[in-house]
Amino acid sequence: MWNLEADEIISDEQLENFSCCLLNSEEENTLSSEDERDIECEILEKERDEANEKLSRMKEASAQLLKELDVLEMQFQIERSCRETAEAFALKVNKDFKVLKRQSQAILPLITEMPENFSILNLDPEADPSSETFSEEESSEDPLLMSQNQIRELQSSVDRLLGEKIQLTAQVELLKKEKEDLKDKLVLEVEEKEAILRKLNKQSKTVNKIKRVSQLVTEEFTEMSQKLEMEQGLRQHAEVFAHQMLVKQQETQRQIQNAETEKQLQQALSQVTEISKALEEIRLCYQNQMSQTAAQDLNSLSDLAAVRTKLEISEKERSETEIQLRDSKQSVTALQEEIKLLKDKLKEMEQLPSIQSIQLNEANENPVDPPSLVPSAPPPPPPPPPPPPSSAVTDKHCSFILDEYCVDFLTEPAITEGMKARAVDEMMERIKKGIILKPILRTPQVGLSLEQRSENRKSAVLELQGMLDCMRRPGPRRVESKKRFSRNVGEAELQMVLQRRRRAIGDEKGTPPSPPKPKAVSVLNSSPWAGESGSAPVLRRLQQNREKRISRIKASESIIWEKK
Repeated sequence: MWNLEADEIISDEQLENFSCCLLNSEEENTLSSEDERDIECEILEKERDEANEKLSRMKEASAQLLKELDVLEMQFQIERSCRETAEAFALKVNKDFKVLKRQSQAILPLITEMPENFSILNLDPEADPSSETFSEEESSEDPLLMSQNQIRELQSSVDRLLGEKIQLTAQVELLKKEKEDLKDKLVLEVEEKEAILRKLNKQSKTVNKIKRVSQLVTEEFTEMSQKLEMEQGLRQHAEVFAHQMLVKQQETQRQIQNAETEKQLQQALSQVTEISKALEEIRLCYQNQMSQTAAQDLNSLSDLAAVRTKLEISEKERSETEIQLRDSKQSVTALQEEIKLLKDKLKEMEQLPSIQSIQLNEANENPVDPPSLVPSAPPPPPPPPPPPPSSAVTDKHCSFILDEYCVDFLTEPAITEGMKARAVDEMMERIKKGIILKPILRTPQVGLSLEQRSENRKSAVLELQGMLDCMRRPGPRRVESKKRFSRNVGEAELQMVLQRRRRAIGDEKGTPPSPPKPKAVSVLNSSPWAGESGSAPVLRRLQQNREKRISRIKASESIIWEKK
C-alpha cells in the first residue's frame, strides 16, 4: 500500500514536470528551427524515460499484487481444509452423542431397580474431591472438548482471515481503479504528445515554407535591385545623351535664327504697328457704336411707351368692335332665319316665272350687308365688302417687329464677337512666331455701356413679349383665329424666327443689305388699325437703326481686310 501511494506521488510529480516542460517548450518555440529540433528530441527522450520508469513501477506493483493474491489463495485453501476437517469431526461427535444418548435412554429404566447403588453414585462434584480430579482427567482426556476448542480457534482464525480478505479485495479494487486511471492518464498524455508533435510538425512545415518564401523573395529582390541599377545606369546614359543632343540642337537653332532674326524683327515691328493702329480704330468705332446704340435704346424705350399707350387705346376699340360684332352676329342669325322662311315660300311658289323668283332672291339677300357697319373696316367697294380685320395681321405685325428687334439684338454682338475672335487668333499666331504686342489700355466705360445696353435690350424684349401676348389674344371678328394661332409666344417660336433671320443675314453678307421696309409698309398699309395705332414711326426707327448697324459692321470688316 505504501509503495502504491509513493508511486502515485511520483507520477503526480512527473506530470507536473511534464507540464512544466511543455510550457517551457511552448515558450521556446520562438527559437531557431535547429534549436527547436534539439529541444524536441530532448523532451521526447525525457518523456520516453519517464514512461519507461512508470511502466517498470507498474510491473513491480502488479508482481507484488500477484504475490499477495497467491498468499491469500493459500490461506483460503487452508481455511477450507480446516473447515472440512471440523465438519467431519463434528459429524463424528454428533454420531457418538447420538449413540451415548441411546445408551443412556436404555439405562434409565434400570435405575429404579438399583436403589442401593444409586446412593453411592454422588453426582455432586463438590462433595467428593476425588471425583473432581477424576472428572478433570476425563475432561482433559475427552476429545470432544479438544475438538470444540480447536473449532473455536479455527473459527476465530477464519474470521480474522475473512476480515483480511475483505481488506485485500478492497485494496485490489482500489489498485485496479488506480491502474485504470493511470491508463486513462497515459492515453491522454499520449494524445497530448501526438497533438503537440502534430503542432510541431505543422510549425516546422510553416517555418520551412517561410524559409523558402524568404529565399524566393530575396532572390527576386536581388534581381529587381540589379534591374533597377541597370535601368538607372541606362537612364543616366540616356539623359546625358539627350542633354548633349539638346545642346547641339540649341546651337544649330541659334545659328539659324541669328541669320533670320533681323528680317523677322523688322516684319514683326511693322505688323505690330499695323495691328495696334487697327485695334485703336476698331476700339474707337466700337465706342461710337456703343454710345449711338445707348441713345437709340433710350429712343426705342420712349417709343415703346408710346406704343403701349396706343395699344391700350386699340384694345378699348377692339372691345367696342367685339360688342358690335355680337350685335351683327345676332342680326345675321335673324336674317338667316328669314331666308329659310323665304326659301320655303319659294318652294310653294314654284309655278311663278323664274324672273320673279330671281328678283325676290335679290330682295331677300340685300339685308345681309350689316357687317359694313364696322367702323374699323375701309369703305366697302361695289363688289362684296372686305372681311373684317383678323388677328393674323396683328400677329404678323408684332412678330415682324419682334423679329427685327431680336435680330438687331443678336446679330451685332455675334458679328463683333466673331471679329474679336479672329483678331485674337491672328495676334496669338503672330505672338507664337515671335512678335511681342504692347498692351492697350481700355476705359471702364465700355463695360458699363455694354451692361446698360444688355439691360435695356432685355427690358425691350420683355416689353415686346408683353405686346405680343396682348396682340395674340383671340380677335373679336373671327373665331377661327383661336384655332390657328396660340395665345402666348414661346421660346421655341423666338428661336425659329432668329434662326430664319440669321440664315437670311448669312445669305446677304456677300450682297448689299436689302432692308425689308416695303414689306413692313405693305403690312402696315394692309392692316386697318395701322393709322389708328400710330406704330409706324417706331418701326421706321428700328429699321433705320438696323441698317446703320449693318453698314457700320461691314465698313469695319472692309477696313480690317484692307489693312490685312
